[in-house]
Amino acid sequence: METNQNPLEVLTAKFQETVAETQNLANQITTKVEETATVVTAWVQSAPSSIVSAGAIATQEAFKIAHNIRFENLPTNLQFKFARAGVRDGMRNVQEAAKVFESIPAQIRAQGPEAIRNFCQDKDWSHIKAHVNGGGSEAANGVFEHFWVNRARGGADMTAAELAVAKQVLADAAFKAAVAEIVGVAIKGAIAAAVIELVFSILENSLLCVEGKITQSELVTQVATATAKAGIAGGIITAILLTLCMIFPPIAALLGAAAIPLSVAGIGFMGIRAWEIFCQGDRIFGITEQTQKFLRMEEREL
Repeated sequence: METNQNPLEVLTAKFQETVAETQNLANQITTKVEETATVVTAWVQSAPSSIVSAGAIATQEAFKIAHNIRFENLPTNLQFKFARAGVRDGMRNVQEAAKVFESIPAQIRAQGPEAIRNFCQDKDWSHIKAHVNGGGSEAANGVFEHFWVNRARGGADMTAAELAVAKQVLADAAFKAAVAEIVGVAIKGAIAAAVIELVFSILENSLLCVEGKITQSELVTQVATATAKAGIAGGIITAILLTLCMIFPPIAALLGAAAIPLSVAGIGFMGIRAWEIFCQGDRIFGITEQTQKFLRMEEREL
C-alpha cells in the first residue's frame, strides 16, 4: 500500500540534495583552481630567466611599436612626404597626411622610419578615381601600390579588381613584416633567457658537484638542458607577447605596460634563486664566516 509523502518533506529533500550537489561542484572548482595555480606558480619559479627576458624585451618592443605607428612621431621629412604623396599642387593638411600614412599597414609602420622608407621606395600613392577624372587627393581616394602599375594605368580610374590587388599587396607586405619582427624579437628573448639561465645553472650545479651529489658529466648535461629549456621558453613567451602587439598595434602601449609586472615577477624569483645559491655556497665554503674573520682582521690593523 502506497503512502502519500508530505510535500514539505519532498521539497526539503530536493533542496538538501541541490545544496549538496552545488557544494560538491564548488569544491571541485576550487580544487581545480588550486591545482592550476600551483602548476603556474611552479612553472614561473622554475623559469625566472625566461620571464625576465620575455617581459623586458616585450615591454621595450611594445612601447617602440606604439611610438612608431603614430604620425606625429615621424621625422619631419617623412611627414612632408605623406603630405605631398600623389598631390599635383600644394600639400595636404596634417590630418589628411596622417590618414595617408595610416593607410600603410600598422605592422610595417611599427618597424620604424627606415622600414617605412623601404616600403615606399617602389610604390606610388595611386588615385582610386583618377585626378584627370575629378578625383581628389584626400586619403580616402588613394592607396599605395607598385609605381609601375600606377604609371601604366595613366589617367584611368582604378577598377575594383585593381584595388583588390593593391590591397592584397599591402596585406602580404604586412604579414611578412610581422613575421620578420616576431622572429627577430623571439630570438632576442631566447638568447637573453639562455644567457641568464646559463649563469644561474652553472652556479647551482657546480655547488651540487662540489657536494658530490652529481658528477661533472651530469653537471654539463644539466646546465645544457636547463639553458636550452630557458632559451626555448624565453623565445616562445616573447613571440606570444609580440604577436599580440603586431596583431593589435594600436594597443601596443597597453600590452607593454601589462608586460612590466611579468618582468618584475621574474626578477623577484631570480632574487630568491640567487639568495638560495648564496646560502648553499655559504654552507659549503663558509663565505659569511670568512668575511667576518677578514673584517675583524682589518679592524685590528686599524
